[in-house]
Amino acid sequence: MTGNEAQIQSWRSQNIMANKDQSAGQPSGPETALTDAEVKCLTMVAEGKRPLDICNLLLLSEIEVEGLLSSAESKLGARNRLHAVSMAMLMGSIEVEHIQKPE
Repeated sequence: MTGNEAQIQSWRSQNIMANKDQSAGQPSGPETALTDAEVKCLTMVAEGKRPLDICNLLLLSEIEVEGLLSSAESKLGARNRLHAVSMAMLMGSIEVEHIQKPE
């Protein structure tokens, strides 16, 4: 297993465990920490990548990426994806280095 595949497997495991915790009555909302995979997906959205681009880069299915983004939105208490990215940036959960400025 390559380093990238190991990281992806770790993210999948974290997401499965986070979903089990939420369904077991654990709190969901702003106090729930984002997983590494959720942070990575939100960072890529902030960089202008579409869910399909994220799928290809992280070797995840579209359903997995959409699930990670939805989970992050829920944990942050965001109204939509843009709101989730904004909240995560303000909280310092994500830092975006490669935003392309419009010309």
